[in-house]
Amino acid sequence: MTLGKWLNRLGLLCMYCMPAMLWAQEEAQLIQAGRYLDLTSGELIENVHIRVQNGLIHSIGEGKAAGQGGTVIDLSDYTLLPGLIDTHTHLCDNAYMGDDFDYWTYPAATFGIVGTVNARITLEAGFTTVRNVSEPFYADIALRDAINKGWIAGPRMYVSGPMITMSGGHGNWGNWIASQHQVITQAHMVADGPDEVRKAVRLHIKHGVDLIKIAATGGFGTPGSIPGAASYTVEEMSAAVVEARKRGLKVAAHAHGAEGIKNALAAGVWSIEHAALIDAEAIRLMKEQDVFLVMDLLSAHYDLVEINQDYSDKQLGSSNAQEFANYMQRFGEAHRAGVKMAFGTDASVYPHGRNGRQFSLMVKAGMTPLEAIRAATTTAAALIGIEDQTGTIEPGKWADMIAVRGNPLEDVRVLEEVVFVMKDGRVHKWTGQNNHR
Repeated sequence: MTLGKWLNRLGLLCMYCMPAMLWAQEEAQLIQAGRYLDLTSGELIENVHIRVQNGLIHSIGEGKAAGQGGTVIDLSDYTLLPGLIDTHTHLCDNAYMGDDFDYWTYPAATFGIVGTVNARITLEAGFTTVRNVSEPFYADIALRDAINKGWIAGPRMYVSGPMITMSGGHGNWGNWIASQHQVITQAHMVADGPDEVRKAVRLHIKHGVDLIKIAATGGFGTPGSIPGAASYTVEEMSAAVVEARKRGLKVAAHAHGAEGIKNALAAGVWSIEHAALIDAEAIRLMKEQDVFLVMDLLSAHYDLVEINQDYSDKQLGSSNAQEFANYMQRFGEAHRAGVKMAFGTDASVYPHGRNGRQFSLMVKAGMTPLEAIRAATTTAAALIGIEDQTGTIEPGKWADMIAVRGNPLEDVRVLEEVVFVMKDGRVHKWTGQNNHR
């Protein structure tokens, strides 16, 4: 059975099991909020009501919603924000699903099953939209479609399909494992030379991706790979960019080292992912070319500090603690230079649902709480190309909203404990349901 057919059957089962609150109501809903964050002005607006209907924000008014009819959701003790956006996730993967040999023997359906669990966890953490950048077997496409059809609960997904990489490049585990354990995998799409890269992009488009991801440098998770070393040439990456643009798609480049980042910029990519070893010249070029930067501080902190993954001797050449401090410093340098920085965590390196912990790291690296929140809302929406539909609480936009206790402009850590989640006008989480009438 294919992964798509498996998810179809799972969806039919879920239709009978999901709580009734997940299904959209034609009746208007009125949210009575103690305050909401206006990301245009950067101010908290006190005592407002927001009317939601047909999955959209209909209107915003001052004071109590009196005589308007509809279901009232009392959030008068909470702060309302737009739904959060993580622009670098891997929902069909989990942190350390066994060792490398176990991981690549899983059948395709396993990644879909994992994705259904992580999708709900991510949504309930307050992330109503994600950009999912690379999964085996096109599992992310099946997951996206199942969510869009209402079969399972999860964030709105924009997906890349498998990362395109060169032979021996980051993500090309198949040959290494097969040589020792006779395992054949389809983890990532290997393409060498402009013609093969062009064909790989076309195949991805055929399968229905929303964007393309390519590996411009090595990576930390691939045996034998050197994270700082450039991989694809400018010509190869340009082929991907040109082919993607024909269909209106953008290209994201996995890139750690400065040379690979500069090659990707020369090729015309839309965003740089990770940039652990970025230098001043690459930062300057990113600012000049108005390219988005996604630096995953949370996954770096988890790997290098929380679990102290053994990278220091093999790949980094210095202590884990020093490398994380360097990464934080480079984040701050890019921010001060005015580079467009979107919120992205590399979810799957750390356990899913902890995405909100990155906000405090971004503040420690030099952002204000408001800037960190904008990175996960307005800037993230612009990166994906959906700024007209989400990223702020405004009439006409999707009814994607979350609520937290306290003031996130004073303590951004309150975003780690989201108490209310609405996506497309459907309530997916509300720990104060007694006030939902």
